[in-house]
Amino acid sequence: MRDTTCLERLSLALRTALACLIVSLTTLYGPKPLKHLTTFPAFSYLTTILIWLSDAEPTYGEVLKSCVDVSYATFQTTAILLVSVLVVGPASLGNSLVAPVAVAVASFIVAFPASTSLLTKRIAFGQIVLVYVTFAVFNGEVAHVFMLPVHVAASTALGAIASLLAVLLPFPRLAHSQMTKGCKLYAENAFERLNVFVEVMMARDNTTAQVLITKAASLSAAARHTLKSIKTHHERLAWERPDTRFLKRKQKHQGEKLQATEFLMRGMEIALGSCSSFPLGMSRDELTHLLEAPRTHIAREPAPPTVKPEDKQAGSLSTAALPVSFFRYCVELFRGDVLSLRQDSKCVESERDTHQGDKGLPMTKRVLDFLSVWMARERFVFAFKCSISLGLAVLFGILYNKKNGYWSGLTVAISLVSGRQATLTVANSRLQGTAMGSVYGLLCCAIFQRLEEFRFLPLLPWIAATVFMRHSRVYGQPGGVTSAIAALLILGRRNYGAPTDFAITRIVEASIGLLCFVFGEILVTPARASTLARTELSHCLDALVDCIRSLVLCSEQKKKMPLSDLRSKQAKLSSHVEALERFTSEALTEPNIPFLHPLNAVSYNKVLVSFSKISDLCLYVCDGLTNLSGGAQPSLEYPWENITQDLKLFQEKLQSSVKCLDTKTRARLQKELRKRKICHDVEAGTAASNDNHSNMELGPSQDDAEKFSDSFVKLLNEATEKTSGSTGEEAVKNETTLCLSSLGFCISRLMQETVCIITEITHRS
Repeated sequence: MRDTTCLERLSLALRTALACLIVSLTTLYGPKPLKHLTTFPAFSYLTTILIWLSDAEPTYGEVLKSCVDVSYATFQTTAILLVSVLVVGPASLGNSLVAPVAVAVASFIVAFPASTSLLTKRIAFGQIVLVYVTFAVFNGEVAHVFMLPVHVAASTALGAIASLLAVLLPFPRLAHSQMTKGCKLYAENAFERLNVFVEVMMARDNTTAQVLITKAASLSAAARHTLKSIKTHHERLAWERPDTRFLKRKQKHQGEKLQATEFLMRGMEIALGSCSSFPLGMSRDELTHLLEAPRTHIAREPAPPTVKPEDKQAGSLSTAALPVSFFRYCVELFRGDVLSLRQDSKCVESERDTHQGDKGLPMTKRVLDFLSVWMARERFVFAFKCSISLGLAVLFGILYNKKNGYWSGLTVAISLVSGRQATLTVANSRLQGTAMGSVYGLLCCAIFQRLEEFRFLPLLPWIAATVFMRHSRVYGQPGGVTSAIAALLILGRRNYGAPTDFAITRIVEASIGLLCFVFGEILVTPARASTLARTELSHCLDALVDCIRSLVLCSEQKKKMPLSDLRSKQAKLSSHVEALERFTSEALTEPNIPFLHPLNAVSYNKVLVSFSKISDLCLYVCDGLTNLSGGAQPSLEYPWENITQDLKLFQEKLQSSVKCLDTKTRARLQKELRKRKICHDVEAGTAASNDNHSNMELGPSQDDAEKFSDSFVKLLNEATEKTSGSTGEEAVKNETTLCLSSLGFCISRLMQETVCIITEITHRS
């Protein structure tokens, strides 16, 4: 798989170099009318790099969509320019102080709509900077009013057309073929994991089993990456073949099937990781027969009409056998409709504020409250950030060097994103990439001083290197993009003066732009990612308590199980876990700032793993309860009331511990959040450390989970011994017993992971 990834990146590097080569040949050696139109070759390179070195690996459908986005951005810029010329006048726009204001206003208009893509916004930002800085450079001459949009549009179109040609030559890079390759890679990965599962169950000791389980975990991480790539390529199919709607539905069905397959594979991995001792006492022939259904399902072949393996659950069941029962349960789910296990995003309950007390407030207070809520929305915040950052960058860029005032604004234009990002890390990567690309360009200019016509040739290996740089941990996508652009601006153009002077001026302009970019990010989102991660951890704990509470409710009302509530709570927990993972990854890339408490990476990674398992286990609990409430029930009466008492006791201990941890966390973060409305509760108060410690001693423990497992297995064995019937009823009873035992394992494992989270947070704090 690693060799395949290297080949894919090499192919991407060659196509990116081909696109840049097309732009270079056109702007340097093309026909004079075409060269006269494309007077901004730097923006042609910028357009090409933004398309090819984006976060995703472009295919024909993605590049075609990017061309549409670029066209829409050009239309936006042209319309805004014409309106501003009619309203303000070209002479006023030529003022060095009016141009930054016009850039700020136009950037706000472009950034505010939520329907446009990030590429559209970035291209429009760059075009706006080019247009208004050119007005300032030429003092608002009327001759540039009508031809300037044409030149900008032609330069942008050249970059888009070059990208489209590069994705088609020498053969098209189609999303459908990439998706087919991804499905094949996932199938190979899944077959290898099944073989590892067999080796784990046949392991002679625990040490060998743990090594194999670690190998399975690495394969699982690779499978998740492959599934993410498949999902990305699936979204591009509509741009390649928009007329085949039935194919789109089929591919969507296959994507959901792969997601559900991966979900069951993770369940089998959790089951094997929970086994206490090895070997498990199963023969290889029995394992091969047991895993026949998953193999045929992954191979997408109709399952052969084989006899199910004999279920050994009818006898006495022990707590050590619960993981094996859950493993068998996951295997049995491969025989049915596994699509029922997919998580429905519509299950998330939207929390609505009623604001019943607003009726008695005066009209002025209502208007102010409405404006404060509206201004806190993501769209307005992003538009305000873009406006401030671009306006200041253009202002200081023009003040430093009016002729080269483009580069500060263009640096900000390609750096802005709608969500949060590691601001200081991104700025550092972009600055290093600009310096590296500029140095490389200057060295090539010195080497090819007498062969100036061929100095664009060293661009090809450098563009290929930046593609691999894009995937590195040190530079990433920001460093790869800026390093490619810096070299292209020196080696791919002419008539920009002395290369050394231009490189130094551009590095200074880029530094000005990055300072404005950092200022805008900090002004709009002052909270550090580590602070938000700690706050999000509190939200995850609250969502976990809600899941346990819903689980207790399900056990109390087994006849009318409110599974929709449990699914919605699980979806809410999953969304908070995703946010916690995002904030944690951003916080780990932040530089350590003195006098601020850094994030404990090891602890947070452990907590994230436990939360992810809990989210999966909640879905398994929902599926198990659905099967119990909807299937044919034998005469197996399970005493739920005893289990409900254990769950209630566990819930009370967990809720007490979460409140205690929340109080400690808020006390520690009080200084950081004093001026920010992040998880601020004036009624929370502060508790003494002795009280906190005493409350933590009353929290849930592993003994509670073990007690639950023992009680569950004991009651299940008693209920099984009391029932007897015909052969058909015995088969249904065995299936119900298997479902109940897997349900017991999931709840017990959920409790264990919860205790691990509480313990880890307690030790960390």
